[in-house]
Amino acid sequence: ASAHRSVTVLFADIVGFTSMCNELEPIAVMAFLNGLFTRFDCLCDIYGVYKVETIGDCFMAVGGLITVDGEGFKALHALKVLCFAKAMLREVAHMTMPHNGQPLRLRVGLHSGPVTAGIVGAKMPRFCLFGDTVNTASRMESTCEPGAVHVSAATQALLPQEDWAPTGGVQVKGKGEMQ
Repeated sequence: ASAHRSVTVLFADIVGFTSMCNELEPIAVMAFLNGLFTRFDCLCDIYGVYKVETIGDCFMAVGGLITVDGEGFKALHALKVLCFAKAMLREVAHMTMPHNGQPLRLRVGLHSGPVTAGIVGAKMPRFCLFGDTVNTASRMESTCEPGAVHVSAATQALLPQEDWAPTGGVQVKGKGEMQ
Protein backbone atom coordinates (compact mmCIF):
# COMPACT_ATOMS: atom_id res chain seq x y z
CA ALA A 1 0.00 0.00 0.00
CA SER A 2 1.07 3.56 -0.59
CA ALA A 3 -0.14 6.83 0.91
CA HIS A 4 -0.79 9.86 -1.30
CA ARG A 5 -1.19 13.30 0.29
CA SER A 6 -3.26 14.94 -2.42
CA VAL A 7 -5.18 13.43 -5.32
CA THR A 8 -8.51 14.19 -6.96
CA VAL A 9 -11.07 11.38 -7.11
CA LEU A 10 -13.94 11.32 -9.62
CA PHE A 11 -17.15 9.32 -9.55
CA ALA A 12 -19.56 9.40 -12.49
CA ASP A 13 -22.96 7.76 -12.68
CA ILE A 14 -25.62 7.46 -15.39
CA VAL A 15 -28.95 9.15 -14.60
CA GLY A 16 -31.78 6.64 -15.15
CA PHE A 17 -29.56 3.55 -15.23
CA THR A 18 -31.83 1.48 -12.98
CA SER A 19 -34.89 2.01 -15.17
CA MET A 20 -32.78 1.17 -18.24
CA CYS A 21 -31.77 -2.13 -16.60
CA ASN A 22 -35.43 -2.92 -15.93
CA GLU A 23 -36.28 -2.57 -19.63
CA LEU A 24 -33.26 -4.00 -21.45
CA GLU A 25 -31.74 -7.45 -21.59
CA PRO A 26 -28.47 -7.68 -19.63
CA ILE A 27 -26.46 -8.19 -22.84
CA ALA A 28 -27.79 -4.88 -24.19
CA VAL A 29 -26.89 -3.10 -20.94
CA MET A 30 -23.40 -4.57 -21.07
CA ALA A 31 -22.92 -3.56 -24.71
CA PHE A 32 -24.09 -0.01 -23.94
CA LEU A 33 -21.76 0.33 -20.94
CA ASN A 34 -18.85 -1.17 -22.87
CA GLY A 35 -19.25 1.38 -25.65
CA LEU A 36 -19.57 4.28 -23.22
CA PHE A 37 -16.76 3.24 -20.90
CA THR A 38 -14.44 2.56 -23.84
CA ARG A 39 -14.94 6.21 -24.82
CA PHE A 40 -14.16 7.26 -21.24
CA ASP A 41 -11.04 5.05 -21.25
CA CYS A 42 -9.74 6.98 -24.27
CA LEU A 43 -10.44 10.25 -22.46
CA CYS A 44 -8.43 9.01 -19.48
CA ASP A 45 -5.39 8.74 -21.74
CA ILE A 46 -5.94 12.20 -23.20
CA TYR A 47 -6.32 13.93 -19.83
CA GLY A 48 -3.75 11.93 -17.82
CA VAL A 49 -6.33 10.46 -15.46
CA TYR A 50 -6.18 6.89 -14.10
CA LYS A 51 -9.29 4.71 -14.27
CA VAL A 52 -9.62 2.89 -10.96
CA GLU A 53 -12.70 0.76 -11.65
CA THR A 54 -16.25 0.50 -12.87
CA ILE A 55 -19.06 -0.97 -10.83
CA GLY A 56 -22.31 -1.20 -12.75
CA ASP A 57 -22.79 2.25 -14.24
CA CYS A 58 -20.33 3.91 -11.85
CA PHE A 59 -17.02 5.03 -13.33
CA MET A 60 -14.25 5.86 -10.85
CA ALA A 61 -11.04 7.66 -11.78
CA VAL A 62 -8.25 9.55 -10.02
CA GLY A 63 -5.71 12.22 -10.87
CA GLY A 64 -2.38 12.71 -9.16
CA LEU A 65 -1.90 9.09 -8.20
CA ILE A 66 -0.03 7.47 -11.07
CA THR A 67 1.10 9.92 -13.72
CA VAL A 68 3.52 12.80 -13.28
CA ASP A 69 3.92 15.84 -15.50
CA GLY A 70 7.02 16.65 -17.55
CA GLU A 71 8.71 18.20 -14.53
CA GLY A 72 8.19 15.11 -12.38
CA PHE A 73 5.35 16.53 -10.30
CA LYS A 74 1.86 15.18 -9.66
CA ALA A 75 0.57 18.74 -9.68
CA LEU A 76 -2.49 19.89 -11.54
CA HIS A 77 -4.42 16.74 -10.63
CA ALA A 78 -7.59 18.70 -9.84
CA LEU A 79 -7.41 20.55 -13.15
CA LYS A 80 -6.78 17.34 -15.11
CA VAL A 81 -9.71 15.57 -13.44
CA LEU A 82 -12.03 18.54 -13.91
CA CYS A 83 -11.09 18.74 -17.61
CA PHE A 84 -11.71 14.99 -17.86
CA ALA A 85 -15.12 15.42 -16.18
CA LYS A 86 -16.08 18.17 -18.62
CA ALA A 87 -14.93 15.97 -21.52
CA MET A 88 -17.14 13.14 -20.21
CA LEU A 89 -20.14 15.49 -20.28
CA ARG A 90 -19.27 16.63 -23.81
CA GLU A 91 -18.87 13.00 -24.89
CA VAL A 92 -22.40 12.08 -23.78
CA ALA A 93 -24.04 15.34 -24.91
CA HIS A 94 -25.25 13.83 -28.18
CA MET A 95 -25.90 10.32 -26.93
CA THR A 96 -29.25 8.86 -25.93
CA MET A 97 -30.41 6.17 -23.57
CA PRO A 98 -30.91 2.93 -25.53
CA HIS A 99 -34.26 2.04 -23.95
CA ASN A 100 -36.16 5.31 -24.37
CA GLY A 101 -34.19 7.67 -26.63
CA GLN A 102 -33.89 10.28 -23.88
CA PRO A 103 -30.64 12.25 -23.62
CA LEU A 104 -27.87 10.45 -21.75
CA ARG A 105 -26.99 12.43 -18.64
CA LEU A 106 -24.30 11.90 -16.05
CA ARG A 107 -23.78 13.00 -12.49
CA VAL A 108 -20.10 13.66 -11.81
CA GLY A 109 -18.58 14.29 -8.38
CA LEU A 110 -15.03 15.34 -7.47
CA HIS A 111 -13.16 15.64 -4.18
CA SER A 112 -9.48 16.22 -3.47
CA GLY A 113 -7.50 14.97 -0.51
CA PRO A 114 -5.37 12.10 0.79
CA VAL A 115 -5.85 8.42 -0.10
CA THR A 116 -4.15 5.10 0.45
CA ALA A 117 -3.81 2.92 -2.62
CA GLY A 118 -3.09 -0.77 -2.81
CA ILE A 119 -3.91 -4.24 -4.01
CA VAL A 120 -6.60 -6.06 -2.04
CA GLY A 121 -7.29 -9.78 -2.09
CA ALA A 122 -5.54 -12.95 -3.17
CA LYS A 123 -8.12 -14.30 -5.63
CA MET A 124 -8.80 -11.80 -8.39
CA PRO A 125 -6.83 -9.08 -6.58
CA ARG A 126 -7.97 -5.52 -7.22
CA PHE A 127 -6.30 -2.15 -7.09
CA CYS A 128 -8.31 0.00 -4.68
CA LEU A 129 -8.30 3.44 -3.11
CA PHE A 130 -9.21 4.00 0.52
CA GLY A 131 -9.94 6.97 2.70
CA ASP A 132 -12.47 9.67 3.36
CA THR A 133 -11.52 11.36 0.08
CA VAL A 134 -13.05 8.43 -1.82
CA ASN A 135 -16.24 8.52 0.24
CA THR A 136 -16.59 12.28 -0.16
CA ALA A 137 -16.10 12.13 -3.93
CA SER A 138 -18.86 9.52 -4.07
CA ARG A 139 -21.13 11.80 -2.04
CA MET A 140 -20.39 14.70 -4.41
CA GLU A 141 -21.64 12.50 -7.26
CA SER A 142 -24.76 11.32 -5.46
CA THR A 143 -25.78 14.90 -4.57
CA CYS A 144 -25.00 16.27 -8.04
CA GLU A 145 -27.57 17.71 -10.41
CA PRO A 146 -27.96 15.63 -13.58
CA GLY A 147 -25.69 16.82 -16.38
CA ALA A 148 -23.31 18.64 -14.03
CA VAL A 149 -20.03 18.32 -12.15
CA HIS A 150 -20.26 18.78 -8.37
CA VAL A 151 -16.97 19.56 -6.64
CA SER A 152 -16.17 19.85 -2.96
CA ALA A 153 -14.74 23.02 -1.42
CA ALA A 154 -11.36 21.22 -1.23
CA THR A 155 -11.32 20.68 -4.99
CA GLN A 156 -12.67 24.16 -5.67
CA ALA A 157 -9.78 25.64 -3.66
CA LEU A 158 -7.33 23.94 -6.06
CA LEU A 159 -9.11 25.52 -9.05
CA PRO A 160 -9.47 29.22 -8.27
CA GLN A 161 -9.61 30.21 -11.97
CA GLU A 162 -12.86 28.29 -12.57
CA ASP A 163 -16.19 30.07 -12.69
CA TRP A 164 -18.18 28.24 -10.03
CA ALA A 165 -21.93 28.26 -9.43
CA PRO A 166 -22.56 28.03 -5.68
CA THR A 167 -24.94 25.31 -4.53
CA GLY A 168 -25.92 27.11 -1.36
CA GLY A 169 -24.79 23.99 0.46
CA VAL A 170 -26.05 20.43 0.21
CA GLN A 171 -26.68 17.83 2.86
CA VAL A 172 -24.13 15.06 2.45
CA LYS A 173 -24.57 11.72 4.18
CA GLY A 174 -22.02 11.35 6.96
CA LYS A 175 -20.72 14.90 6.44
CA GLY A 176 -23.58 17.29 7.14
CA GLU A 177 -23.83 20.39 5.00
CA MET A 178 -21.07 20.90 2.45
CA GLN A 179 -20.48 23.80 0.08
